[in-house]
Amino acid sequence: MAELGVGELFRRALAEGSEEARERLARALLEDLEGGLQEAAKRVGGEVVPDTVVARTALEVAVAAMAYARGSGRRLRVIAPSEPVPGWGPLNTLLSAMEENGLVEVYRLQLIASTRPTARDIARRVAKIARGISAKVVDVSDAPPYVVAGLHAGGVRTLTVLVDLGYMAVFQKFGFY
Repeated sequence: MAELGVGELFRRALAEGSEEARERLARALLEDLEGGLQEAAKRVGGEVVPDTVVARTALEVAVAAMAYARGSGRRLRVIAPSEPVPGWGPLNTLLSAMEENGLVEVYRLQLIASTRPTARDIARRVAKIARGISAKVVDVSDAPPYVVAGLHAGGVRTLTVLVDLGYMAVFQKFGFY
């Protein structure tokens, strides 16, 4: 099989959502980050550019936001899990590399509710982070419901989701008004 480009790997990761597809995309991006983001940007569009992404395992959402926001001059902020989550390896590897290069700001906190912390505790922490970083437009494609509630409590009123249209991915906005 011929070596696939980042654009095709991005499309496959978005369509499949499998850890294997995400690992291949992460490896390809780590080899050539700038070129890979340019390739991904050709397949991303939307109504609004998110300034913050909540991602548990969905590498493709963070890549799409980063590729789409490249021209804005701002660094993308990513709220990611601080503890191991099944399937988080590719996202964690890529975020570490991008943070070292100064492309993203990563805020880590526990995103899975349990007896400690509860969903309420996580929502409160997310609200504090959202207020602290002045998040305006947040992508919640990979966020649990209590994180969305925390974003609302933190003052975020415009949310986006990444929608796969087959030939491209678009950020669609919705919000609490």
